[in-house]
Amino acid sequence: LRSNTSYENDFDLYDDMLKLDPELNGAVRAISLSANDWEIDYSTGKNRRIRNAIKELVEETLDFDDILINAMRNLMVYGNDINKLSGKMGVGLTRVQSLPIKQMTIVDDRAKVNADRKITTPFVADEANPIIDPAFYILREQNYTQQGWPNDEIWHLRIDFRSNWFEDSKGRKTYGIWGASRFSSLKQAIRAKYNSLNNRIALEDSLTKQYITIGSDAIEHIQDPVEQQERLNHIITNLGTLLGGLRSDQIPILPHYVEMHHVDLTNTIPDNSGFLDMINADISAVMQVPRVAAGQERGSTFAATFNANIWSFQSIKRLQSVVADHVKDLFSRHLELLGIPHKSKDIPKLHFNRLVEESPAEKSQRATSGFMGGVLTLNEARAIVELEELDGGNERNNTNMGIPSGEGGRETEQSRETDGEVE
Repeated sequence: LRSNTSYENDFDLYDDMLKLDPELNGAVRAISLSANDWEIDYSTGKNRRIRNAIKELVEETLDFDDILINAMRNLMVYGNDINKLSGKMGVGLTRVQSLPIKQMTIVDDRAKVNADRKITTPFVADEANPIIDPAFYILREQNYTQQGWPNDEIWHLRIDFRSNWFEDSKGRKTYGIWGASRFSSLKQAIRAKYNSLNNRIALEDSLTKQYITIGSDAIEHIQDPVEQQERLNHIITNLGTLLGGLRSDQIPILPHYVEMHHVDLTNTIPDNSGFLDMINADISAVMQVPRVAAGQERGSTFAATFNANIWSFQSIKRLQSVVADHVKDLFSRHLELLGIPHKSKDIPKLHFNRLVEESPAEKSQRATSGFMGGVLTLNEARAIVELEELDGGNERNNTNMGIPSGEGGRETEQSRETDGEVE
């Protein structure tokens, strides 16, 4: 991060940031794994052909679980997830291949593409005339292994793209076609963090951490100054040989007149833990992952952690909703290849399960309040707490519906008084 300034685009830098920073890596891993718990509501499918086609695609043809996890990860790191779709008419989709984001470019109709799907006439796109129409996706542009596909063969997931300016590896300006990465606001913070760490390590390595003193006892019995000097040189030479031949698990046995001292660097090197803590807090804020999720509980309270979890859940649900919307487009393309007529509302819906499971006490409270409020039948309430149905339990309880607990008796007394006055 300090020495490499030859990144072709920001995606190269994001890869290094994710590789080197444990805070970023942990946050991305936690959010991407939230896509592991999902279900498809096949009951929303219009007919059996649609339901069976989608079920076969998800459960047999594609490794759908990994596709969703990779999509969540790439949306966090790059803001984009680009996939090549392979399929046949009458067969449907057969493969969804993830493409490396940092090697991709997106061009519009100004690019001249030959029969081999290679750009033959490069063009310039600046802010006065940016690329705003994703007509063609190119892998390793201007390379001998270049490949390209029209946008109807690409499944491109993106987030926050509508007003996002992006400059690709060829220096062309694009607007509204590339998604915005969460990492974009962390580039300078991560550089500052690693500059601080590297400078501290270099400073500690350059300082002397221990030294040896030889007491006067070693030469007090020698009167000749020349002989004293020779004696000291002999002791120092033997000490160097002894210490240099020790293994890491060995402790030297020294004469009583030789002492080894260790330097306390606490007050010598400035403490930058506060600065690093601030940078890690910025990472947590941008990624919307509470710091307690990484085991950092210093200074946190229950109220602060609860609010942080709420915001984190909202951020993750936003990413999940983007993935779910794009999955509906994937299902639609599969049905088109199969020749099955359909509309968007006819396709089974993907939904992600709750991020936090309810405790048995919370389930019981929800079932009880729903039944007493007349919203749920007895069997619906029993299903929430995972109990079997009862005969006659499918009728809604209207006895106490709309009457808060404890007010039924007062209402009865008031009605009796009113009835008495009328009489």
